[in-house]
Amino acid sequence: MPLNVALIIFELVVMVLSISLHDCAQAWAANRLGDPTARMMGRMTMNPARHFDLLGTLVWPVLFIFRSPLVLGWGKPITFTPRNFRNPSRDEMIATLAGPAAQLSAAVIALIALIIVRHTVADSTLSILTASALAMRNLGVSTEALPSIFPLILFLYFCILVNLLLFVFNLLPLPFLDGGKILLHYLPYNAAQTYQGMSMYFMFGFFFLGFYVIQIFFLPIMSIFQALLFSL
Repeated sequence: MPLNVALIIFELVVMVLSISLHDCAQAWAANRLGDPTARMMGRMTMNPARHFDLLGTLVWPVLFIFRSPLVLGWGKPITFTPRNFRNPSRDEMIATLAGPAAQLSAAVIALIALIIVRHTVADSTLSILTASALAMRNLGVSTEALPSIFPLILFLYFCILVNLLLFVFNLLPLPFLDGGKILLHYLPYNAAQTYQGMSMYFMFGFFFLGFYVIQIFFLPIMSIFQALLFSL
């Protein structure tokens, strides 16, 4: 199998798992806060099939993953029934934020695991540098004499990369993302209605400019994780 295809498959697998984690976390949080809607719809699971969205989980990622090492995706929106929450406004926001929080937590756990590997496995620093290069599709890096643990190292590095990217993506203040849903709670009624009515325009704008906006926030956070990985 060509190296580039193998990397694409690796990244897509991590992306699908990350999306499942995001949606499962929101369903779990909503259930804990009194709204069982998502649980009853079978969304409180890590099974990717329960969260599959044709555009967000398949079409969009496949269209872009051959052009960029940084790929975005999403699952079916998690449905909340606000009246079931004990404090509807507060609890719905908490449940919504549970998704990005889970992805940030996954990135932190993967970082800790890689730091442990770096300190316990011989020559693992070179392997992590190789994983970093391959994750960014630098196919010119040498892959000879890599240790047997390398697939795990690559998986953990992709976990950091993909989860941080989706963390930033989901918190953008756009009506169809978690950040936009949070923003709606703070807007006056008329402003919120106007904001939601402009969803289609925001979507077109995101198609052309969104990835550049994401990088403004993603690259500094990824740099911090990278620095911690090699300094701790």
